[in-house]
Amino acid sequence: MRLDFNVLWVDDQPRAIQDQITRIAGYMKEQGFHFNPALCHTMDALEGKLNEDVFVDEVDMVLVDWDLGADAKGQDAIERTREKIRYKDVVFYSAQTTPGELMNLVRAHDLEGVYCCTRTDLVNEVEGVFDSLIKKVLDLDHTRGIVMGATSDVDHMVNECLGTIHASLEDEGKKQFIATALAAVQKKLKELTKIAEKLRTETDIARFYKAHMLFTSMERLKLLKSALKEGGSHENPGAHASVAKYMDEVVPERNDLGHVVLVPEGKPTLVVNAVGAQVSLEDMRVLRCTILDVRAEFRSLLKTLSS
Repeated sequence: MRLDFNVLWVDDQPRAIQDQITRIAGYMKEQGFHFNPALCHTMDALEGKLNEDVFVDEVDMVLVDWDLGADAKGQDAIERTREKIRYKDVVFYSAQTTPGELMNLVRAHDLEGVYCCTRTDLVNEVEGVFDSLIKKVLDLDHTRGIVMGATSDVDHMVNECLGTIHASLEDEGKKQFIATALAAVQKKLKELTKIAEKLRTETDIARFYKAHMLFTSMERLKLLKSALKEGGSHENPGAHASVAKYMDEVVPERNDLGHVVLVPEGKPTLVVNAVGAQVSLEDMRVLRCTILDVRAEFRSLLKTLSS
């Protein structure tokens, strides 16, 4: 699972579902996930999506309306979808047909993993299926993978931002930019040299674990932060603050998660980090929410720099 919760949504009335989209997105954001619906308004549009293998591989849930217009019905859309997406939960809904009648259609088409509800109850049904799904996979080990994957994406965006800033500078500015990066590497080399000298007489192997980094993600973040105006600019009003927030609130937690140990006794939802403190699923929910916020800011910054 990723921070992005991808949903294939089949409904021929896009305006009728905007309120549901907003409510579902708000609920998932509270849980630390980004609701990412791919809307299909016709059977042809659905076929197009189902032919995208990369998209199909990343679908987490499917939502289908019963009456799709032009004599198309939801059960047929589900049956076609099941040929490509076999094991993901489906929510089948209607404003005209009762859940019982929808379930009869599901049984007649020999479909499995389908939840039926009214259009009015759609949001509650989706939230319930979502909760059930994440409870199955959202132990601390999976959460660690989610956080590591999301922060790796941010690291890539930092690299892209730095490359774009560097390319936009005049020759002298480019030289200074490289000089700043080189100074960070040289400083790190001096620090590592000192550490290496101390390690000559070290008898504890654990002391060696942190002596392997040069121009790390933190050095790159520092360089990006220094390239942005404190207080922001008209084009990027919160960029400097967002980078600082990421450095202060996400990077330390990510680094700790890299060294967590599953607790073999007691609650399986707890881990112990590198300093012996317990980490809970609630801690991870808060961290996911923070990452969602700063990731959006990084994307906005990269888009602005690239335009």
